[in-house]
Amino acid sequence: MFQNLRSIKLLMLLSVIAVTAVVAACGGNETVVETVIVVATPTPGGSGAAAASPTAAPVDPSKLPDSKSASGSVTMAIIGAALDTGGGSLPDAPMAAARQWGAGESLFTPSATEFDTPMLAESWDLASDLSTVDITIRKGVKFHSNNGDWGELKAEDIAWVINQTNPSLNPESIAASAANFSALFGDVPVVAIDEYTIRGTFNNYDVRWASNLLNQEASGGLPSIATPKKAFDDNGRDWLRDHFVGTGPFQLKEFKAGTSATFEKVPYKHWRKDASIDIFKVISVPEESTRIALLQTGEVDVSFIDPKDLALMKASGYMEVSAGQGTQEGVMFPGNLWEATNALTGEALDFPSHGVYVRAQPWTGNPWEPEDDDNPAGMDDMEQARLVRQAFARAVDRDAIVEFVLGGVGFPNHVTYFSTKNVNWDSQYEYPYNPTEANSLLDQAGYPKGDDGIRFQMPLFVGPELGGGSGPAGEIGDAIAGFWAELGIDVQVLKYAYAVFRPGLVSRTTVVPMLTSCDDGAESRPFDWPKGLVQTTLTRGGFSCGFEAPEILDWYKLSSSEPDIAERVRINKEYLAYMHNWALFPGFVTVPNTNFANPKHIKEWPMHLGGSYNSPENIVLK
Repeated sequence: MFQNLRSIKLLMLLSVIAVTAVVAACGGNETVVETVIVVATPTPGGSGAAAASPTAAPVDPSKLPDSKSASGSVTMAIIGAALDTGGGSLPDAPMAAARQWGAGESLFTPSATEFDTPMLAESWDLASDLSTVDITIRKGVKFHSNNGDWGELKAEDIAWVINQTNPSLNPESIAASAANFSALFGDVPVVAIDEYTIRGTFNNYDVRWASNLLNQEASGGLPSIATPKKAFDDNGRDWLRDHFVGTGPFQLKEFKAGTSATFEKVPYKHWRKDASIDIFKVISVPEESTRIALLQTGEVDVSFIDPKDLALMKASGYMEVSAGQGTQEGVMFPGNLWEATNALTGEALDFPSHGVYVRAQPWTGNPWEPEDDDNPAGMDDMEQARLVRQAFARAVDRDAIVEFVLGGVGFPNHVTYFSTKNVNWDSQYEYPYNPTEANSLLDQAGYPKGDDGIRFQMPLFVGPELGGGSGPAGEIGDAIAGFWAELGIDVQVLKYAYAVFRPGLVSRTTVVPMLTSCDDGAESRPFDWPKGLVQTTLTRGGFSCGFEAPEILDWYKLSSSEPDIAERVRINKEYLAYMHNWALFPGFVTVPNTNFANPKHIKEWPMHLGGSYNSPENIVLK
């Protein structure tokens, strides 16, 4: 054990934040300025012990504010990334968060305990050879009518949505994780075989076709939200990009990009659930202190809360509302492209001239030209890069990040996609915190410290999960960079828009490490589910983790077609051992996705399994 386990140089900067709340009054605006809380913000640098939780005093639960929302209305504050997309329902560029906001619906949905509950699907017939599936959709499902009369949902609408989303059929598709449809269906369109039945022909059968890929909580936010093909045919791409037409209990009333989205209860009896509230509004509030202030003054009724402030909100009497999922934050290392053939097309991949290998990076291994000028004697480029990634995995004190950055909430993660709380987890796949060993590994890899104490420079991009750079993920990224700096790595933490970074993942041209959960880094994902789809060439043309390996492809294919759960667990344990050894995606912490509501306004908010929140149609007011 290490005596200096907490000498991690995290400085807690204490600052009193004055928050200005603008309150609309009859006949004019009244500005009220209040000093709300003292916020503790962890950042790398400095030394000495740090407080493990915010220093703000909790509010007396008996003095919670009255809601300032209109009767029958709920306002929720989010960090805001979900509002950065457009407000339409064009399948290849949709407002994917409409599923969370009660406006969009998919074929399947999780329930409180299961993942493959039918939603828009009524029944299905899976071919015995797993080559096709016929899905019958529900009759009488009405499209929203506030942007025109689009009638009833039919099979041709669902087929069109899936095909428009699939980049193998529509190269313009930029929908989140759309290439998962390329892997599932290839370039064979889903077809309507009658008025209410679609047929999908599998390119690569995946046991998760209903429980994940065609689901309300699909990996990476992959959307298959029902929207009318007629709206596209009559009004065109641009109109549907700007106008949302779905089938959920709420319809979109107003969308302000980057600012807010307001939904209203549909004016007819909904096929599934009549919303219990009239208006649901989400607003973008990037600053944690402001979100807390708005909740404490009654300006909002629900708010996403950073982990470090969960204890404060509980002590103040606010009600926790969550879908029960934690986000696993790990660092993936793009540029490690090790497959020789495109698994979708069968074509050979030309890697000697590929951009990721034009300039060697310490964390990328080149199996195509494994000998280069900076390899130590007797060590090829693959082993050299593996040692570097192993060093990064072992240099971070995960417990300290949980304590100092997350306020004691959450827990360590070691290999992304695998929960350390799962009964199948094996502690041999943990990366013990050992900076001495990490330094030794970098020395062995041929990267000694220079006279200035620096071994090499590297960037670290903070992905969009948990609010991206402006949310808890930004603080986690800073902390990881601080530990790596102790090794002599000059780390530049990048916190710009994910939309700017994403094209490099799609084209497989980036070598920038990224803090992310990369689709499936979620506590709610079962251990036996097939792993690594977006770490293979099966998703070429769409999103990926930026690295590919033939072994991962083989394990994914085996597990995706394996009906036996125990056998899938066995296969995934082989994948786990491989990922631990090659350290392509070491995990660091699991962060709870938690929101808090004002119990003076909201009585309950039942949700299904999933991400941070969903199903606002279930909100019951006091």
